Amino acid sequence: MQMVRVTAVVVVVLMAVTEAAGRPKADDPCSVTDFPVLCKSAVKNMKDPLSATAAAINALLPLTEKAKAEAQKGKSDGGFSICLSNYDSAIDNLNKSLKNIRENDGFSLNVNLSAALTNFETCNDAVDGSPAAKDIAKSAGVLRQMADNCLSLSTLLPQ
Repeated sequence: MQMVRVTAVVVVVLMAVTEAAGRPKADDPCSVTDFPVLCKSAVKNMKDPLSATAAAINALLPLTEKAKAEAQKGKSDGGFSICLSNYDSAIDNLNKSLKNIRENDGFSLNVNLSAALTNFETCNDAVDGSPAAKDIAKSAGVLRQMADNCLSLSTLLPQ
């Protein structure tokens, strides 16, 4: 009987911890992200998840444009051309995401942010280990982290 009570208490505690882990800390939407320092630099102490998500996307867009310009300067090998194509797609997906926010379309927002994240991951995979693409790979990694943060922030919005 004692074992049943202990097991029940453990289950209740684990459920509470698991549920709390998915919630942001009070007034800190970045607490749900995998890269909170990077998130906080993009959202500038915003407390509202909607504003924070839009700010994170708006911070990611110009960096993606810059990375695209760098990829255009690169060699015409597969990695650079794959990144170039994926950066174009990511920019399109991020712009759609901002439109989704304006239209309160949480489902499409998650779809478009997931697509942008995939675009950055594809570029990162294409240039991984290439000495000629060292800077592109580093940039793609940061962009991927920022996109991951955007997607995490979007989960705080109504669907």
